[in-house]
Amino acid sequence: MPRLGDLGEHAWIATLLRRLPRAERRHGVLLGPGDDAAAVRLGARPVLLTTDCLVEGVHFRRGWLSPAALGRRAFGASASDVAAMGGEARFALLAVEAPAALPRAELDGVVRGFRAAAARAGARLVGGNLAGGRRVALTTTVVGTAPGRIVGRAGARPGDGLYVTGVLGASGCAVRALRAGRRVAWPSPPLRLRVGVALARVAHAMIDVSDGLAQDLAHLCRASRVGADVRLDDLPVAPVCRRALGARAARFAATAGEDYELLVAMPASAGARLGGLGCRLTRIGTVTAGAPRVRFLDAAGRPVTLAAGGFDHFRRR
Repeated sequence: MPRLGDLGEHAWIATLLRRLPRAERRHGVLLGPGDDAAAVRLGARPVLLTTDCLVEGVHFRRGWLSPAALGRRAFGASASDVAAMGGEARFALLAVEAPAALPRAELDGVVRGFRAAAARAGARLVGGNLAGGRRVALTTTVVGTAPGRIVGRAGARPGDGLYVTGVLGASGCAVRALRAGRRVAWPSPPLRLRVGVALARVAHAMIDVSDGLAQDLAHLCRASRVGADVRLDDLPVAPVCRRALGARAARFAATAGEDYELLVAMPASAGARLGGLGCRLTRIGTVTAGAPRVRFLDAAGRPVTLAAGGFDHFRRR
């Protein structure tokens, strides 16, 4: 029997989705498994549901973040999924696994940071769970609502422009330095909820960039059954990443992950009209017809092969 390490995270998820029955609207399911969040109908308004997990030794190490910053990161990672659907965060739950030797002040700090991030996003912590374990693990659930259109990964059309919010590579550079034993600040995930609502008005497809631009764009292309051409020189690479990696910065930023920015496919005319988002919005490429293939191009338009394709839980880099 193949093991998870043989398949990889995303291949296993793909086989699972093929076995699950298709969501049916009469059961109240608007969007089932396979997107950043599930969309269900409860009463008159659609509700968005997402869950995520941060595990010590996998997503972080003790000492990389203060307890409050870890709580903020836990909320931000899940809230990013709601933002990618064009939703607003309303409620959150936090389940904690922790060893008995963990100082109470650390757990208090995690919850304090989580609550503060939720409040900043307009959401409230309404419950959770605490269990003993060998290491710290935070499982978060965020419940959101959609004030307008719900946007998923499917729907991108040939000719659409590809845009990304904010900058890429800063968080990946921080993780790289922390793993090497250097003490640097690890940026918290940006809360792009208001931006996601604004983009949902014109977007054909949207996804958050958590596992790396290259990998998450490939997910969007497969769901939309389109291809994409991305110009490496047009990526909004974070200054700290450019300083650290120089000419290699754009390739690193395309695969590093942990950015929690929004990647959106929409008509180029809509992208030119958007303003007042409160963050940078950069066109990085174009949706193409044909097979769901992502091509990264250099300044001369030649295809570039990237060394890595993003984060996979069972295939460590």
